Amino acid sequence: MWKSILYVPEVASSDCRSAGLTGGIWRGIGRFLPVLSILLFFQPFLFFLVPPPAHARSRLPLFRHVDVSLGKLRGQAPERLRFLLADDFPPFTYRNRQGAITGYAVAVAQAICRRARIRCQFIIRPFDRLAADLLSNRGDVVLSGLRPLPANWKRLDFTRPYFKAVGRFAVRREARMHHATHATLVGRRVAVAKGSLHALWLRRNMAGVRVVQKPDFATAAAALRENKVDALFGDWLQLAFFVNGARANGCCRVLPELFIDRAFAWNHLSMAIRPGERGLRDFLDRQLDMLQEDGELRILARRFLPLQGGDAPSAPRDTGGGAGLAGNEKKSEKKDRQTSRP
Repeated sequence: MWKSILYVPEVASSDCRSAGLTGGIWRGIGRFLPVLSILLFFQPFLFFLVPPPAHARSRLPLFRHVDVSLGKLRGQAPERLRFLLADDFPPFTYRNRQGAITGYAVAVAQAICRRARIRCQFIIRPFDRLAADLLSNRGDVVLSGLRPLPANWKRLDFTRPYFKAVGRFAVRREARMHHATHATLVGRRVAVAKGSLHALWLRRNMAGVRVVQKPDFATAAAALRENKVDALFGDWLQLAFFVNGARANGCCRVLPELFIDRAFAWNHLSMAIRPGERGLRDFLDRQLDMLQEDGELRILARRFLPLQGGDAPSAPRDTGGGAGLAGNEKKSEKKDRQTSRP
């Protein structure tokens, strides 16, 4: 049988007639057809023997679209950059146990300055003063999460996002659900914060799911902890803080799938600058593009953000002993209540 599958017509000499060669090819195809028919018959059953693709469990999303046109720019880099930021926005900007400022956004800014060989200065300010200090020229860039809302676009300019918010599901640890798909969620009770972008996304994209809207994320998370619903849907960082926090008490785990949608764009993380400074914006965007292309954004994301698809995402890590997820849980809830932050 294997000889017929691997059949190659033999050519006796270079002066063999084309008719004979053609006949040999057709005889080979004729011998292969029965095997092909058997494979086609069993193909639907062979599908179940193949494990599901692993990309949904381990592959990080691309955090930004690379603008190839910026690669042709030869503008002069600034001599220094003054970054305005708040120190209570983990895991993006916060203080570690030694009191040093750290976080994903800080590491991205440091990478830009290192690559461009310019001086970096980090200026800590209260969050509600960041935009005003930027407009009064007390800094060059706002690093902490000013959301790209229409009201902010009227007075500020923004880079393209270097972090994109995505949705994710969590379930109780003993649940038999291991993947978040439409088929696995149909008919199940899914808790979500009432009036949120995630509630809107569920209704638009998950027909047949029993959406259970709660007053806020904390109440929705409590419903899952108390086994009153089958799943919880929300921002992936909030879910990571919840499942690893003291309030969850080990009750729950996240599912591996990450859901990217334009509906969550208001929660993306960008750098804000003063309007009219196109040269600075293009410089920052080009630097961020290079960090994306070289894979450094991905490395920094794995270091500080709980992105893995396992049962227990790791806490933000830094060599100075950064704060763990459990300690940041309350800060994350406070961040969600503020309208100007992701």
